[in-house]
Amino acid sequence: LAQLYEQHAEALQVLVQNYRKRNSELRKERPACQSNLFSAWETLLQEIEADSQATIDVASTLSRQVARPLLERSFYRKVQSRKVFTHRESFDTIISKTEEKLSKCRIEYKQCYIAHRQSPTQHTLTQYIDSHNAYVQQLHATNAMLEAYHCDTLPQLMQELEEIYNDLCNIVSEAVLQGAEAIAAKCGLPKIVSRTAPATVVLGPTTTTTIKKGVSSEQAKRYDGLAVQCKNVSPALDLGYFVRTLPVPPTMQRIPRKAFAPPQSGNAPNDAEDMPDYGGDPMLPVFKDELVVDKGASIQVRPSLEALRRESQELEIQIKQLQDSVDALVRTQIRGIEGQLYSKANEIQEDISMKKFDVRAKQIHLAAVRAQLIRGSSPTVPIDAGCLSAR
Repeated sequence: LAQLYEQHAEALQVLVQNYRKRNSELRKERPACQSNLFSAWETLLQEIEADSQATIDVASTLSRQVARPLLERSFYRKVQSRKVFTHRESFDTIISKTEEKLSKCRIEYKQCYIAHRQSPTQHTLTQYIDSHNAYVQQLHATNAMLEAYHCDTLPQLMQELEEIYNDLCNIVSEAVLQGAEAIAAKCGLPKIVSRTAPATVVLGPTTTTTIKKGVSSEQAKRYDGLAVQCKNVSPALDLGYFVRTLPVPPTMQRIPRKAFAPPQSGNAPNDAEDMPDYGGDPMLPVFKDELVVDKGASIQVRPSLEALRRESQELEIQIKQLQDSVDALVRTQIRGIEGQLYSKANEIQEDISMKKFDVRAKQIHLAAVRAQLIRGSSPTVPIDAGCLSAR
């Protein structure tokens, strides 16, 4: 808008200069006598020149007080918004890979079950137990990650977007208000309104001034109305309108969870994965949604729990350190914005967004570790050694 005002003013000034050159040429050709028509024409050029100068003032005001501060104040929010959407995609990828890993564990669990059922040996039993424990642990980890993502991470991302919109909405509405006030203030400059044509011209001074005042008053009134609209802008109200237009998903209140799916016989149909069909073999060990403790397992449960406990403690320390770093960076950024050091605020925003992502990713990881740790610490099922010998 400032560029358009500036281009318009430059075009008007070029027009005035060209006509003044022609006036100078005409003055040489005609006799040296007074001409009211010629004086009126000169006055018109003066009016246009004054209007062009006022337009340049508007362009300068818009560029200096509105456009440049708008870009400087909003750029870091643009970076932050882009990072939020990028991080959302990254979290979706993490969840998707976790679900793929669960599917692979489920397939391996089923394969080990079938292999042990067809040719039961100590080796196949060990593989069967290991695959069961791996599947159960991955199932608990996946459900915990899904819950952490949908209950904590996703709301945090939405809240961050809301903060971005609120700030940008206030910045933009303030910029529009400043632009409206700048234009309204330049519409009725005294030097423009008070300039009149000679008394002998058909449009007398009173008529010219009245037209000027009428146009300026009407334009100022319109921009005053725009200023009132800017002051009435409510980011929360706009967000409420936007949310009400969104379709409500049928599973809005439900957190997606993966149910325990016991292995099926080799002849089970593909869509019967969640049906508890064990092939009618009473001697085959059948496990539930819990860990199995057995000496024959290649991976012992209790040492694994100790490793999970250490990992949980390390993650808690890392999360606290990252969160402290984020808080310190945010405080530094706020001081920079208050001091109008916007380039520094832009640089800090990259670090803030990256560390926020690390915090949330580690929180999801911690939820998975804790889920395995809690379920692993609960009473586990020792396998009956006679199950194999009876076969």
